Amino acid sequence: MIGTNRDLAAMRDAVDHELIQLHTRRLASRAAETVSVDCQIALLHRTRIALSAAMVNRRNEASKDIVTFSRWASGNGALSAIIPSLG
Repeated sequence: MIGTNRDLAAMRDAVDHELIQLHTRRLASRAAETVSVDCQIALLHRTRIALSAAMVNRRNEASKDIVTFSRWASGNGALSAIIPSLG
């Protein structure tokens, strides 16, 4: 189980912090190291997008008269991009 929306927001904040660190490291690194850092940055951006989409989808699902818990829990499939077992 992923947890609450607050947990997702905390995860997104941690990803934001790590992205800042990686961007700083990329600026200070040599050309040979930037490919590895760029891959990590791209993965973190996808993770951040999935977390944000899940939070929006959860809000939308929660606003319905009848909430389907499995759709709410997975963010209507958004979290399956970063957690395959939810798909």
